Formats: sequence, C-alpha cells, structure tokens
Amino acid sequence: MRQPRTHSGSSLFLMELILAILFFSVASAVCVQLFARAHTASEQSAALNRAVLAAESAAESFKGADDLDEAVRLMGVRAGDTPGVLTAWYDLAWNPCAERDARYRLDILIHGPEGGGSAGGSLPGRPGGLWEAEITVGRTADGVSEELYRLNARRYQPAA
Repeated sequence: MRQPRTHSGSSLFLMELILAILFFSVASAVCVQLFARAHTASEQSAALNRAVLAAESAAESFKGADDLDEAVRLMGVRAGDTPGVLTAWYDLAWNPCAERDARYRLDILIHGPEGGGSAGGSLPGRPGGLWEAEITVGRTADGVSEELYRLNARRYQPAA
C-alpha cells in the first residue's frame, strides 16, 4: 500500500524566501534609480546656482566700472570669438581657466547708447546714455553649448 505523500514545510518556506528576495531586489533597483536622479538634479541645481552667481558678479562689475578696461579686469573676461562679445571660461569647479579646459562659458555683449555693440574703448562716459550688457552663462561639452542662465544689466551714464 502506498503512503500518502506529505509536503514538508520547507518547500513553502523556500517559496516565501524567494518572493521576499524578489521584492527586495525590485525595491533596491527603484531606490538606486531614485538616488541617481537625485544626484543629477543636485548637480544641475549647483551648476545653475554658480551660473547665477557668475552672471550677477559680471553685472555688478559692469555697473560699477568707470570704463570698459576696468570692467574687463574686474570680470576676468577677454575678447571672445565673436566681435563685441567678452568671454570668460570656467572649469568644472567654476575656477577661471583656459578655453581648452573649460566646462562653463560666460559671454557678455555690451550695447552702447546708440544700440551698437562695443567691445573696446570707453564704457560709460563718452557719450552719455543707457548702456546695456547681455550676460549669458552656459555649459560647454564637446563643442555643444547649453544655456544655463541669462541676465540683462543696464547702466545710465549722464553726458560728460
């Protein structure tokens, strides 16, 4: 006579253990994705904050300078590739650097009272009027530029 087959409790325990491992695997994969997204968002936020600070610093230098040479010295920029544009380059830690090592770029386009661009000569003072600076900060990677922040600054200079 045959004996009835009895299932031991160990097979049920192993099935439950496998399901628990599967659940924790899925939960850990979701958590890793969330941490990766949070890290990316944190890096983007830090880059935006530094871009805002760089643009504000350039705007304050533009407003406080007596002439263009002093503004260029205060901002730490140089004449860019485009006529009428002043450019500063920054590395990954936002330290000024050479163009070949740059990860961020700050461009300043200064418009005189007549509406034309000005990249050399005197800033406010000769003729009087409203001077404007368009300041753009962007990220550069492999020749591709992505704008992070844009700021316009104005300065009125009375006629001499």
